Parts: sequence; C-alpha cells; structure tokens
Amino acid sequence: MSDGYDGTGHDDPYGHDDPHGHEHHDPSHDPSHDPHNDPYGSGHGHDTYHDPNVIQAQYSDNSTETLIDTNHDGYADAVDIDSDGDGHTDAEFTHSFGPGHQLDTLAVDTNHDGRPDLVEFDRNHDGHVDEVDLDRNHDGQVDEVIQDQNYDGRPDTVTVDANFDGKADYEATDTNNDGHFDTVHYDEPAGAAHAGTDPHAGAQANPYAAK
Repeated sequence: MSDGYDGTGHDDPYGHDDPHGHEHHDPSHDPSHDPHNDPYGSGHGHDTYHDPNVIQAQYSDNSTETLIDTNHDGYADAVDIDSDGDGHTDAEFTHSFGPGHQLDTLAVDTNHDGRPDLVEFDRNHDGHVDEVDLDRNHDGQVDEVIQDQNYDGRPDTVTVDANFDGKADYEATDTNNDGHFDTVHYDEPAGAAHAGTDPHAGAQANPYAAK
C-alpha cells in the first residue's frame, strides 16, 4: 500500500520520515516561533511578528492559528493550527489539487507525535471531503483509504492494510453507488487505488511538502 502522504500526487504536509527513501524533515515546533529554522522544509520559516505575509492569531486558551502566504499573492497558502498551545502544529490546511487557492487538504496529528495520522481531501473543491487517509498504527504510513469517487457524499471504496505490512489486504466497493458495499476484494486487489500506485497522479503537488 503506497504512502498516501508522499509521492507525485500529494505530499506529506508535515514532511515525516518515509521508509521508501524520500527525504523529509521532522517538525519539532511551530515554524512561526523560529524564523531561521523551517522544520517543514517548505518555506514556513517566518518571523510572525515582522513578515507581512504571515498572520498569527493567539486565543485566550493559548491555541494559535497561523496564516501563511508564501508566494505573496494575497491568498493564504497554508493555515497551521496549534490547538493546545504547546508550540507544535497539530493540524494544517494546504492546497494540493488543481488551480485556484482552495485549501483542499487537511492533515491532522491526532496523537501529537509530529506526524499526521488523519488526512482529508476535497479533490473537486465542492466543500465536501471525498477522501480520507488514515494511519491507524501511527507508523507514518497510510493503512486505510476511504474514497468517494463520484462525489455524491458517500464512500465508494474502502481499502485496508489490516496487518500493516504496506500492502492492501482487502477493498470493499459500492459498485452501484447505492450507499451499500456489495463487493469485497482480498489480497491486494489489482484495482485498489493504493495498491502500489498513487491515486492522485497528476494532481498539483503540495507546495509545502519537504523536498
């Protein structure tokens, strides 16, 4: 099962270590806190208080929300959220698909280990999530993918790596789009979206991924 956080289609918004050999940086803190050190490897190293292209809001519960315009076009290219005020980004909105400025990708670090384990995509920019990638065992690799291929608001395929060996073990499919799964394929089905391929090939790469 390919790493849904990295590849030619959409890259890891946090830039975690990839056992497949891609170079990444480990995010150790909110990049706005250190203008000289960018743990994202993506141009997020800004001085929040002096860069007019970075706006940070700090709330009464010490949580922060940082808007970053890296290409200076007047639109936010990323929004980093530190929900508990510990100085570490635990959710990030970025743009991954097609033209425009929509922040169509949300990566969430649910267990605060510095790596996203829940990534949601709105590939057609209709305001509804149409793919969810999960890292259930927090090893940095996607092991469950839920996709709404026809954008009707209901999942059409669920691909699962049940034993976390990097290969899809089964895929459930709703072939007639009636909201009920009617077909299950086992042992890395040839048609599985993440069975050794990137389902987002050709999509615009996340501009904040570590290179």
